[in-house]
Amino acid sequence: MQARKKKPVGKLLAYGLGSVGLYTAVYLLQDLMMANFARGGVYTVLPIATVFLFSWVHGTFAGTLWEVLGIDAVKKAPAQTAAQAPARKDTRPRAAVSA
Repeated sequence: MQARKKKPVGKLLAYGLGSVGLYTAVYLLQDLMMANFARGGVYTVLPIATVFLFSWVHGTFAGTLWEVLGIDAVKKAPAQTAAQAPARKDTRPRAAVSA
């Protein structure tokens, strides 16, 4: 009998709320973000960091959603090595030199 795995509903809700919060913050603070992101120099890191943060939060939310829904990736069995045939004895005639 297979043990039932507990579904991570709390993790799903936390990352879902985090994702909604990030999108809401971007829409509410878009003027401030655009003013700072377009300054150049050291501020170039800000849009890149923002994209990584969105990717991490939203990606974790999406992966957890699939897990809660019971949809998992197919797990492949390790490849089995083919049984090797025994080495055959070479019975072909050979040329011989007789001096």
